[in-house]
Amino acid sequence: MTYTITPLIGEQAIAARVRELAASIDADMGDRPYVLLRLLDGAVPFASMLAEHLKSRPEVRSVKVSSYSGMESSGSVAWRGDCGAFRPGVPVLVVDDVLDTGRTLAGVCGELKKRGVQRVLTAVAVDKHCCRKVPFEADYVAFTWGDDFLVGFGMDLDNRYRDLPYIGKAAAD
Repeated sequence: MTYTITPLIGEQAIAARVRELAASIDADMGDRPYVLLRLLDGAVPFASMLAEHLKSRPEVRSVKVSSYSGMESSGSVAWRGDCGAFRPGVPVLVVDDVLDTGRTLAGVCGELKKRGVQRVLTAVAVDKHCCRKVPFEADYVAFTWGDDFLVGFGMDLDNRYRDLPYIGKAAAD
């Protein structure tokens, strides 16, 4: 199948908004230690840009989780690896590319709390609130969008388009 990608949010707008989020996170976290946990593979561009602008310099870790196949949510969260042990008093900031159904972030945050993390925060590049299946709100949101299937800036369609430097809408031809 082929797709048409229509650019929606450009590189400069993304960079400016990520700088603003980094400043908000720095103000909230102060000089406390914390862990930035990026969800692979989608969060890599967003988390990398965010970490570059954070003055607070968190410990950066990664874990691969998935809940999508093609353009559809599978309805469950699969962990594919381990992100190590966490210290209970050290907050964790989970970074993901998109918050849509809420299942992935709710599942990850729930698992971290089971592992003893007392304070879990979340940051997402895009919040698609209209698609929520599980009640969940991110602490830090770069952009809010509707029901379009988005690609670029880490978001993919069957592992394609993730490397686009902008956020675009994917539509089947």
